[in-house]
Amino acid sequence: MSARPDLPPDAPSVTQTRPAPAESAGPPIGLNIAVALSAAGALLGGLAPLFAAVTPSMPPAFTSWPLLLVLALIPTALSAALLRRKPGVAAAVLLGPAVLAPGRFVQDMQLVVDASYAARPELLHADTLEPLAPAAGTWVLLAGHVLTTIAGALAVIAGGKLFDRTGGAAFGAADSDRARARKQGLLALVLCASVVASVGALMGPFTSTDPYLLAKPAVDAPAAVGIGSLLLALALLTAAGVVAGSTDPDLVRGGLLGLAAALVAVAVPPLVAVAVLAQLQLGWGPVLVLLAAVALVGLAFPGGKSPERAAAEPRLPALTKLLTAAGALAVLSGALAIAGALTPHLQMPSYLDDPSPYPARLLLPGGVVLVLLGAGLLIRRKPTAPGSAIPTGSQDTANAQRAAAALRPALTVAWAMLPLGGAAALDAVLMATQLASAEARAGAWLSGAAMLLAMAAAVVAAVAGAVERDDVDLTEQDWRPSVAVPAAIAAVLSLGAVFLPVLTAPDYTPPGIFTEFSTSSWGLIATGAAALAALVLAPRCRPPRAVALLGGAALVMSVRVLEFPITSGRFEGAAPGLGLWFAIAAVLAIAVTAGFAARR
Repeated sequence: MSARPDLPPDAPSVTQTRPAPAESAGPPIGLNIAVALSAAGALLGGLAPLFAAVTPSMPPAFTSWPLLLVLALIPTALSAALLRRKPGVAAAVLLGPAVLAPGRFVQDMQLVVDASYAARPELLHADTLEPLAPAAGTWVLLAGHVLTTIAGALAVIAGGKLFDRTGGAAFGAADSDRARARKQGLLALVLCASVVASVGALMGPFTSTDPYLLAKPAVDAPAAVGIGSLLLALALLTAAGVVAGSTDPDLVRGGLLGLAAALVAVAVPPLVAVAVLAQLQLGWGPVLVLLAAVALVGLAFPGGKSPERAAAEPRLPALTKLLTAAGALAVLSGALAIAGALTPHLQMPSYLDDPSPYPARLLLPGGVVLVLLGAGLLIRRKPTAPGSAIPTGSQDTANAQRAAAALRPALTVAWAMLPLGGAAALDAVLMATQLASAEARAGAWLSGAAMLLAMAAAVVAAVAGAVERDDVDLTEQDWRPSVAVPAAIAAVLSLGAVFLPVLTAPDYTPPGIFTEFSTSSWGLIATGAAALAALVLAPRCRPPRAVALLGGAALVMSVRVLEFPITSGRFEGAAPGLGLWFAIAAVLAIAVTAGFAARR
């Protein structure tokens, strides 16, 4: 901590403290009104199925109003329970439903435009092709969204005086650095969870054999549903970033809990519909949204701790131990991936060919890279000779940390090399076991274990990065436009490499993210997300770390390039797709970005 210029050199240090918030006689009147309006909006939304949504009347496919009512009342009940004891948290809880309400309002406008394409079994189940006109239930539902939005706005106004924008704790240079690193870690995790939820919101809620319940992803859905889904996804990302980036613990905790409750209300109805209706099959969209909601709940509690409590908690494991764990997981994951690439995944009937070997070959380059990265993290310098001036343990630790620092960021990205081939191989296994009476063999289990361990290695490496930043002065680190511009170009090219197929062939429809979604699509999502995260973070990183991150992104995109030469032999007339050229261009653009990032 730097000394104050207005004190003599030998004067005792003064601890800077932030003023404690003034005592309040009770929650603001506006907050009480906000809770009441939120309750009214929840009642309207939950009881809407009791009214006819359309004319002629089409009742819901199942008795849904108790479920919808409970889901709608969760944030209101939580806010009301905290109103006296934690008014700041109570106000923040109402923000989540309010932020998502406009997107849900636009989605439900499909009931007004053309209810037969709404695919909302909890509200109506059409059995006719005749035009359907909106009825009382539709207007009640839309009014509920409006009241929820107004309640959130009032909560923001009323809670403005409750939120302590300074953090509410003693602070100094060391404390602020630790708090900044902790806040950055929380923000990164919250954004990851919100990205998962946003992807889920853009996917179809289920698949169906019922011609009157044909749900589609946002890109293929009717205009109101597609635009509403996009608004919901964008609002979620924005709100999650704002809430997680706040310095007020009450706003962080309440905001994340409110967003989680709102996401549960979005995800659960289609999951229940799949469970009770035989003609519906599970879609991954609601599953992703629900998993993200659980993650936000888990992050809300540590994120809502005051700085004093956070400082008093035990420190994370030592950096060297984390690097060792990440390296061991990476080596094991890479070894399993290599074994999976060389081991049969299926035992097929004698009259059918095994479809898994070609995609499984993509595990080989990823496995080799992870073994090398993991080995680099595990390398230790030989102990210093006895009697030397430098203590053996401290010198070894410092050298090990410096040697691994250049590889650790790359591991947090390069792990996504495995899902690209592993997910495609598992997709072939699932299809063969379901349609051709095939049996899964050791290669399938090795591939699955390799992907899980690779993800675990990346998480441990990311935690090691957070610990490393605790001991680094980041005050001079700022956004670098010279890196951000080429990184943005590389990000666009990387997305094109993921969204567009690298291989085309007659009578072959490649898997995609928004079309032909399958297990293979998860590999594409992991590839795009890892590369995009590295390109977004690189302009804010120190040069060596930025180069390592970009190196990992280049490796991930290189596997996408290798997909064509490695797997094209399985199709007659295979030809390069647009995705291949985007992937090659992305690798080159990432290399150029790394060159700019290396300049200090």
